[in-house]
Amino acid sequence: MNQTDIINGRFKSAPWYDGCKNEVIYMVGLGGIGSNALYNLTKTIPCIYMIQDFDTVEDCNVGTQFYNKSDVGQLKVTSSLKRIKEYNPEIIVQASSDKYSSSVTKPIMIAALDNMKTRQEMFNAWKLKDDREIYIDARLRANFYEIFTVTPGLEEDYERTLFKDDEVDSAPCTYKSTSYFGMLCGARITHILVNYLSNKYSQESIYSVPFE
Repeated sequence: MNQTDIINGRFKSAPWYDGCKNEVIYMVGLGGIGSNALYNLTKTIPCIYMIQDFDTVEDCNVGTQFYNKSDVGQLKVTSSLKRIKEYNPEIIVQASSDKYSSSVTKPIMIAALDNMKTRQEMFNAWKLKDDREIYIDARLRANFYEIFTVTPGLEEDYERTLFKDDEVDSAPCTYKSTSYFGMLCGARITHILVNYLSNKYSQESIYSVPFE
């Protein structure tokens, strides 16, 4: 038995466990949403991960995101990859510190971002894919989070939730995020994907995958 099966073996009876090993989950953004979501995802779903973020860890990130003081100054993708390999060295994670480009799309995509422009670009690229499956857009404030889950047929519903970045009402700069709501949001993203994969591999609509 390989290391990944030892670590995630408690889920081996789940309908999605074996099939998901060839799935690719592509997430852009490793801040308050993405860093927490990645921790929960990689400890639950033993698939292939593509992660992308061009930011470095700053001191102010340590209190609200899944980073430590020792990560300050490192790229977020570097710190995240190092941490994952400490608890699951065999899991496949492809990391990029480039800005998002619409030339890269996957059937399963997660927008864990702090701006609407990139959300729109990711979604536009995803909706053009014939094999698109699920697009998850998570939005986070200090004491509030919102997740939109788009599957084929719900594209127009989602587009009504989009707006320009200059239309966002700014939260106080010292109260924009909290670690506990970041973890709640990351856990909910994982829950939604587990439900989606359970339905996919059991070929039954047993679990809820709500639009919002």
